Amino acid sequence: MSAPPLIEARHVSLAYRTPRGPITAVAAASLAIAPGECVAILGRSGSGKSTLLALLGGLCAPTSGEVVFAGRPWHARPAREVEAVRARDIGLLLQDGGLLPGLRALDNVLLPAVLAGRRRAAAAERAEELLRLVGLGDRWDAYPAELSGGQQRRVALARALAAEPAVILADEPTGDLDALAAREITAILARLRDSGSTAIVVVTHDPALAAIADRRLWMERGTCTEHLDDVKRPVSLSAAIPPAVEQARDGVFEPPPVDLVPARPATGVAGLARSWLPFLAGIVVSAAAVALLDAVVASRQGAVVETARAQRQLAEEMALEDLRADVDDVLVDDVLVDDAGLATVTVALQNYRPQRPLHVLGPALEIAVQRDGRWESVPADLDEAATGIRTIGADKTILPVRFEVPEGRYDELLGGYLHVRIGAAMVVGDRPDGSGELFERADAYYIYLRDPRRTEDDIRRANGWGEKATVPLWIAMPSH
Repeated sequence: MSAPPLIEARHVSLAYRTPRGPITAVAAASLAIAPGECVAILGRSGSGKSTLLALLGGLCAPTSGEVVFAGRPWHARPAREVEAVRARDIGLLLQDGGLLPGLRALDNVLLPAVLAGRRRAAAAERAEELLRLVGLGDRWDAYPAELSGGQQRRVALARALAAEPAVILADEPTGDLDALAAREITAILARLRDSGSTAIVVVTHDPALAAIADRRLWMERGTCTEHLDDVKRPVSLSAAIPPAVEQARDGVFEPPPVDLVPARPATGVAGLARSWLPFLAGIVVSAAAVALLDAVVASRQGAVVETARAQRQLAEEMALEDLRADVDDVLVDDVLVDDAGLATVTVALQNYRPQRPLHVLGPALEIAVQRDGRWESVPADLDEAATGIRTIGADKTILPVRFEVPEGRYDELLGGYLHVRIGAAMVVGDRPDGSGELFERADAYYIYLRDPRRTEDDIRRANGWGEKATVPLWIAMPSH
């Protein structure tokens, strides 16, 4: 008699309202994940993969249907039980990593095991082992802000494995990683799959990672089906990681910084004293000091705290409410050079509340094109006049960035159009010298860009448009 499913989705749907009508992210999905099974969820961006993963982990409630975990529906469990089950039985790896910024890498990794009831010394020992496994053993004392995006993703994977959960729910675990590191992470998951101790549900665009799965599911417009080309047999571990990588495992990940002094974290009482007790002691000492201060000093401190809070709130309001940032226009040179076109994207910044001074450092702009379901960066040339700190007023500030339309095939979500992402990261403040409270804002804009190598008639035929239909140079898309 086969074991009951660890996770089972029963006709699960999730829709959310918009001013122009409801949007269905997941539509009547039904699937079962057996204990120890490895399942890959594939599909285009925006097809509902991440939403389905969140439903399986009980991170959001379905509009209809139910998700059953270990024999009980998520909606039938009280909130405290849900939190306890997640801490003990589920290892979550989200797209943004979700690391706690105030904790070191080691503490971020050991926290789930401590919450699951392990002794801190044992949790710290396992956290060290996992950090070494993902190539960050020498960076155990680094805070998230001191790590790259790919390094943060690897710390998040180590954290997901820390409590030895019953299931790993991973959303793009090889995203932001170079090819060699991605293969090593794939090999780690393949070994975990081979152990049979942990179920794995992974959302991915990476063919090598999808190949290690026992089953592959396909998401299309919220609908989940078995992958049509699924051979229903996972590849061997040797296929997941090339021999050259296996023979030089110490060189798979980037080396630690040259000037970093090697050191291992202390465990037990010493480790507790160095990591958590200073924070707690600071709270106790601060509370005692505040209690001894007279009313005048307390009042002044309160005023300082309130001023700082108001300044932080002001910086956040200016960055998110006052500042408008969007793609203003796209131009493509008519003359093709070596069968390639040169495109210029202009990003516009505008202050919706010009009576309040607003200053921006940046933005740093990045162009990427979608190929084979993944974003591929394209070299971009930002006008030198657009760098540095600038004051943003009521009139648009135009920032042009030029890039060469890449050659070769690309994902055609709309016939004859490239799916382009423009990333913009900037720091916003209220002072021209960059002092005071600052707020970092990161945006992503998406457009369909007409391929300059194809005629308008070609594009009309590719999309079944009429002979006189307008063929726009570019089409703005909502964030996704």
